Amino acid sequence: MRSWPAIAAATIGLCFLTQAVAKLFGIDLPDQKNVEIVRQWLGSAFDSPRNFGICAFLLAQVLVLLPMVEEAVFRLLLFMLPLRIAARHAGRPTGDGRQPGPIGYSLAAVSSALFSAAHYIAQPFPDAAFIALFFFGLSQCWLYTRTERIWCPMLNHFLFNLTNLLLLFVVPE
Repeated sequence: MRSWPAIAAATIGLCFLTQAVAKLFGIDLPDQKNVEIVRQWLGSAFDSPRNFGICAFLLAQVLVLLPMVEEAVFRLLLFMLPLRIAARHAGRPTGDGRQPGPIGYSLAAVSSALFSAAHYIAQPFPDAAFIALFFFGLSQCWLYTRTERIWCPMLNHFLFNLTNLLLLFVVPE
């Protein structure tokens, strides 16, 4: 639990690193569809109360709803639940969850690959972003394993999305 701030800082750093490496190799990382919609509505948020409401809803979706749902699906259902089932089936106690073993590493890789693929299916992007999201997924599995609290990866995912949204305004097109 004490290592969570370091993981959050590393996740935010990953956002910046991904952007920097992509720029270095001349790769243009397109925004995902949700991010494009949020960017469009943020520009007109204060034009009318309706626009403000839509913008607030979209921000809540990107910053709160999606991190909660994605972490529940990819960390709870596709990573931790199968890991605990495998441990029970093998007759081993799950312990404190900090030593996942080969099955845990495999499940983390599968969960992270599916996490990246789900984002890719939503909108295709260059391989560099797929790899970055894969490592983000691995870090989320590690964070969940270390803390055994799903809110930690959810909060970390919120910070990741928030950082990416802030980068929309800091990094020029």
